Formats: sequence, C-alpha cells, structure tokens
Amino acid sequence: MAPAQTFEIGAGAGTGAYYIIEEADNNAITAYDSPASMFVDVKYNFKDRIDGVKLRLQNTSVHILGRDYQTGTALDGRIESFTTSLLYERLRTDRVFNVGYHFGMGVTQQHFKQVISNGIPAVQDRFMSLTFGGIYALRIHEHLHLNLETGILWTDPINGFRGSENWQTAGEDISFLAQLGLSYRF
Repeated sequence: MAPAQTFEIGAGAGTGAYYIIEEADNNAITAYDSPASMFVDVKYNFKDRIDGVKLRLQNTSVHILGRDYQTGTALDGRIESFTTSLLYERLRTDRVFNVGYHFGMGVTQQHFKQVISNGIPAVQDRFMSLTFGGIYALRIHEHLHLNLETGILWTDPINGFRGSENWQTAGEDISFLAQLGLSYRF
C-alpha cells in the first residue's frame, strides 16, 4: 500500500489499430494505416490506497485512403485526434511487476485534412470518448516505472447508437492502442 497521497507524471507512445469496426465492415471502402500515438498524463494517488485519478492528454495520427462511407467521395488524408481524458486508475506499485487497469471518459477533438483537397475543406469534429485499458508496470527504480498499456478508445459512443444513417467516416468507432511509457512518482 502507498503510505501517503502522491503525484505521478507519465509519458509514452505507441500504435495499434484505429477504427476497427469500419475496417472490418465490408461495405466501407477505406483503409487506415497503423496510428502513431503519444500521451502525457498527471496522476493523483489517493492516500493509503492503490487507486487514483489521472488526467491524460493524448494525440493520435493516422492516414486514411479510400472512399467516404456515405458520399463515396475519394479520401486520401490524415486524421489527427487530440483526446483529453479523466481516468480512474487502480495499480499497485509495491512489487517489481504490477498489473492494473484504468477507465474513464473524455473529449476528442478530431481534424481530418485531405492530402489533395479537391475542393473539400478540412473537417473538424468534437465528441465524447470512453477509454478502457490494462496496465502492466515494471519498477525500474523506487520512483520510476516502465509501463505497457493496452486499451480500447471508443470515440463518439452516443452517435454510434443513433443509427447508421448518422454515422460518418472516421467518426464513431472503436480503436485499440498499445503504448509503452515511463512514469515517475513524487
């Protein structure tokens, strides 16, 4: 158990599979490259407990090629997503190797810019997102940990339930991310 409340900072990067459902849909004619993802976070660990609250800032970038889901317009561009999340995290830190989890919600700002515009303006969206993930932490030093995080990022879950006529390319979907990072506890 942690003897007192502590603060922790972390940063990392990774990749995964973005927009998994759209990629699996045979009617969608789009292909997404593997995303590049980077994050920084600050965590407050509760006094005498193994859980805490984490504020995470995460940027993910992915290339898309294909046709728009509803209009059939040619797509060739880059999607930049910036997500700010508030997460609840439960992770022991008293052993050399620790396993935990986190979940929470946030806001995602998404910017889609075509490589060749063809008169199509950049599209910006803002929507809610949910995060669920596992954490595998290896203690390197008393205050320093190497972390592997695997998780699901569900973007725009509310619109996902509204029906396929409201869906959009690179919108409401589920993405998998695997990220490697370092955290330092004060």
